[in-house]
Amino acid sequence: MPEDVTGAHGNTQRDTAPLRRDNAYIRQDRQVAAPTPEHATRPVITHSPTPQQAPHPAPQQPYPGTSRQSAPPPPPPRQQRSQGVTPMGWALRGLVLLLIAVVSGLIWSAIKPDDEVAAPPPLKLRYDFTLVRKEEAFQGCKGVSTDSIQNFFSKQECDHLTRALYTTTLPDGRRVLTSVITVLMPTPQFATQLNELTTKDGTGNIRDLVDDERDGTSDMPDLDDAAYASGRQDRLVVIGDSAFYGKSSKKDPALSDVTNEALKLGWPQDQAPK
Repeated sequence: MPEDVTGAHGNTQRDTAPLRRDNAYIRQDRQVAAPTPEHATRPVITHSPTPQQAPHPAPQQPYPGTSRQSAPPPPPPRQQRSQGVTPMGWALRGLVLLLIAVVSGLIWSAIKPDDEVAAPPPLKLRYDFTLVRKEEAFQGCKGVSTDSIQNFFSKQECDHLTRALYTTTLPDGRRVLTSVITVLMPTPQFATQLNELTTKDGTGNIRDLVDDERDGTSDMPDLDDAAYASGRQDRLVVIGDSAFYGKSSKKDPALSDVTNEALKLGWPQDQAPK
């Protein structure tokens, strides 16, 4: 067979022995030499940490400013527990309030009108008076007066006028109608002049509701001065008169007593809500 010009040899099997590594010259206890100054930049590894000694990696903290969510607001400061008011504090507060009340009273006493007097408290009456009718005289006192009293009001008009009718029953069963008229004047001096004028005969009067024939008064007895009385209470003049139902009303001490007792209704009647 001619020789292969390509240099290829025949597919013959070659006997080869396996290579063996000779470790006889390797020292098992060889230590790593310490680095020389020229090799100081190279790390020196003395031993590897065991799995039990390996440190746990620290949790990574987020970089500030990388989160799109706004930082949570700081917790509110702890409120201090309020302390109660001490007894001394309450005493001081009470003293301040007392001083304010005293000063307010002094100021009011200095600025209030001289002729203003507080109305007397209502008195306990000996008769049980029942209000039948009450009117305010918006036209003033002159329009409901006669004779000299009317002339008096043309010079000095009243501040307020009320006219009312009451009924009461005497212990003996007799029924009485009483008229009470209140006239509030600007000053106590004018009230005194009016009261003196009303007590004189022939000077006229302020007409009561029966005289003016108000509704519901047609069956009531006429008040003809049989038990007339008047009185002044500071700026207020109170005029009263009484008469019996169904009986002649001549001079009777019982009627006069009813009228004088009814004069005590003056201030409550004048100051009652309109």
